[in-house]
Amino acid sequence: MIDVVTYLNTGLSTGATGTSKTSQQELGKDAFMQLLISQLAYQDPLEPMDNTEFISQLAQFSALEQQQNIAAGIQLLALSQTASTNSQMVNLIGKRVLTPGNQFTLEAEKALTLRFDLEGDGVPAKINIKNSDGDVVRTIDITEFKEGTNQVSFDGKDNDGNWLAAGAYTYEIVSATGDEIEGLTTYGNFLVDAVAFDGSTILLKALGISIDLGDISEVVTN
Repeated sequence: MIDVVTYLNTGLSTGATGTSKTSQQELGKDAFMQLLISQLAYQDPLEPMDNTEFISQLAQFSALEQQQNIAAGIQLLALSQTASTNSQMVNLIGKRVLTPGNQFTLEAEKALTLRFDLEGDGVPAKINIKNSDGDVVRTIDITEFKEGTNQVSFDGKDNDGNWLAAGAYTYEIVSATGDEIEGLTTYGNFLVDAVAFDGSTILLKALGISIDLGDISEVVTN
């Protein structure tokens, strides 16, 4: 005689390991109920199913059905949460985000803020703005360089006062003599122009630069 619960458990285990769609469809609760009815119809009349065993199978069937319903509910909740998260991420398009690093994207004829943190006492320093070729196009003297968070406004112009082309740039902060500064953490500043969805992964895009959500430290106005 076929044991419904054994078949049920075997089917669920098989379905969880990634069997074909047809096999998973055969493991529906309607199929289980039909199997149970068939078991009752074809049981040995000389050795009928014990009432306790029958009630036990029904109880296990009910428990497994509840598990399936819970799993379906969790899956629906996950899909709903994903849709909500995706919608929120789209709202970041057109806004600027800060991430650890020294890259930033510049808009045409617009200023932006460069942020950096310093551990320890400040020293006379300067910021070198570099284009995509690595050439220094602007040098900014830092007159107030203190311990903790520092912010410097970059007007978007080169050393000759001309507007720099929109695009991706990098910057470095060194002492006035050109030496490396200890305990310095710089942040990139990116204008988000797109959001990419790849399964469970969400990436922000800024002029082709990919930004992981986990790297964002702050959303800013400029």
